[in-house]
Amino acid sequence: MMLRSILLGLCLAWIAVGLWGVSHELAAWPMLVFPVLLVGALLFERVRYRGNATDSAPGEWRPTGERFLDEASGRPVTVWFNPTTGERRYEEE
Repeated sequence: MMLRSILLGLCLAWIAVGLWGVSHELAAWPMLVFPVLLVGALLFERVRYRGNATDSAPGEWRPTGERFLDEASGRPVTVWFNPTTGERRYEEE
């Protein structure tokens, strides 16, 4: 989350510098293409992929029976499914 915020801030600064450049020389507009696309992707990602931030009522989640070991922590993870929304959630035990 912090990396996204830093990247968003850098892109906005890049856009500001690009707008300054375009105000002095119109040929500088290609400098704005990449940061504008990156800001759009970052904002889309924040809105579209929230993860488990919008949990439904606890009673709607059901375990799927899928379990695996998380490679990073070595702990078992259970997969939960919400039939109402179609979401899947991965929780360490």
